[in-house]
Amino acid sequence: MIGAGVTGLSTAFHLVEKGVERVVVVDKGSVGGGSSLQAGGIITMLMPTETEVRARSISLDLFERFSRILDGYHFHQVGCLNLATEKIFAGAAPLRDMWRRLGGRFEVLRGGEISERFPDLAAYESDIGVLDLRSGYSEPHRYIPALRNKLEDMGVEIREREAVVGFDLHNGRVKGVVTDSGAIETDSAVCAVNAWTNHVLSLAGFRTPYKNFVHERFVTQPFPEPPRLPAVNDHILNGYVRPTDDNRLLLGTSVDNLGSYEMHGPDFDVSELDPHPEALPFLKENLVRRAPMLEGAGWDYHTVGLISLAYDVKPVIGPVPGVDGLYVGAHFHSGGFAYNPVSGLLLAEHVVDGGTRINSELYSPARFGNVDTEAFLAAPIMHDEMGVVRH
Repeated sequence: MIGAGVTGLSTAFHLVEKGVERVVVVDKGSVGGGSSLQAGGIITMLMPTETEVRARSISLDLFERFSRILDGYHFHQVGCLNLATEKIFAGAAPLRDMWRRLGGRFEVLRGGEISERFPDLAAYESDIGVLDLRSGYSEPHRYIPALRNKLEDMGVEIREREAVVGFDLHNGRVKGVVTDSGAIETDSAVCAVNAWTNHVLSLAGFRTPYKNFVHERFVTQPFPEPPRLPAVNDHILNGYVRPTDDNRLLLGTSVDNLGSYEMHGPDFDVSELDPHPEALPFLKENLVRRAPMLEGAGWDYHTVGLISLAYDVKPVIGPVPGVDGLYVGAHFHSGGFAYNPVSGLLLAEHVVDGGTRINSELYSPARFGNVDTEAFLAAPIMHDEMGVVRH
């Protein structure tokens, strides 16, 4: 496993569960030290395609299971409210039919019904919310250590501050991974470094077409009482908000619409990212209309990470074309945390079984065969040009 973020840790867990006797996780930094610990942690299964809904449903099954088996972790199944205008809602009728067919459990709330259900949310009469009842949020700073401890109990070897610098390839097949500490023999390698993907895969002669974007989350100081609201994806006010497990509110936005972020090289660290000066003022001015308790709230801290969007804004999960034994799991837009249980499972199934329990062709790295990857990587692009898919 290359990468000790949530996807890498999840894949290691599922590989061991499938009987793999030796699993080694290597990371150039620390466990969760990329963008995983910066995640908003919101989870919903109400996605735009059947593949994604099926995948997210499995993620929910696994989050529920992890809540039982990971010491110190709890899945906060408070629901996820997806807010939209009447126009957007009307156009999404086929999606709601698909969600029901695939077992989605949700309610539609209109106007005042939203505030009646969640007193700390304000809503206009024209607002419509689709409440995903199985969903909610996780705290990354509790989930990641709990999963790491579980892996170590399962016998997984975790090597921090060990960078991958090459692959040992024979006749187009992986025989080993070379790090700055030496070589590791293996018949399978999984690259799960997300924003750093091409820095690693290019060592094996492969690159994917994706762009990285800066994304920020802001957290208030604690309130005297727990906020009375679920996780909220607000497609009207262009942001999201959720409670935390210590009575705060966590908020985020993509309103600044930054251009793609170009790393200076494989040694890049997320600590080098700077906050955008307009992000917090926007949140204070706009999301206070959704959560009035933000009026006058104290702000405690913020986190800055990178989200990674593939050419078609779909995750990339599966075998790398032309290199037997090499796999990739990356580019989850802002939904990497919600995807990680199922992405790890699907990657483990690719490695051990040669295929996955659901039709996962949508995620195949081979789908970019007709894309001019080098031209896409070289072109400047703004976030809204690619589209915004939230959680």
